[in-house]
Amino acid sequence: MIEGSFKWQAALIMPEHKAINKKMGEVDYFLNKKPILDEYQVEEFENNIHYAIEYHLPISFRLHNEGNPHELYGHCVYIHPFTKELRIQKKDSSFEKIQFNEIIGVIVGY
Repeated sequence: MIEGSFKWQAALIMPEHKAINKKMGEVDYFLNKKPILDEYQVEEFENNIHYAIEYHLPISFRLHNEGNPHELYGHCVYIHPFTKELRIQKKDSSFEKIQFNEIIGVIVGY
């Protein structure tokens, strides 16, 4: 019995066609692209983070990591000045490190 995808292929397929078909199968079309942030949004994120650190307020981050946006909640306890890495203390007292360039949204006092 012939498989459905094999049945409809052309009788003569060049190696280039096989490579393109294989490449198309590997692409994940459901990954979201990272939005482009302007300098004012980045400055607003920095101000909100510094405000939350100063007054020890909870903060919510919307992160874009490998095409999948997700939320992170907690308190920002430290910012490394050179690597722009933030250390976030979550509710369960564990820590998570995030890069500043992963941030696509910041809300203080979630």
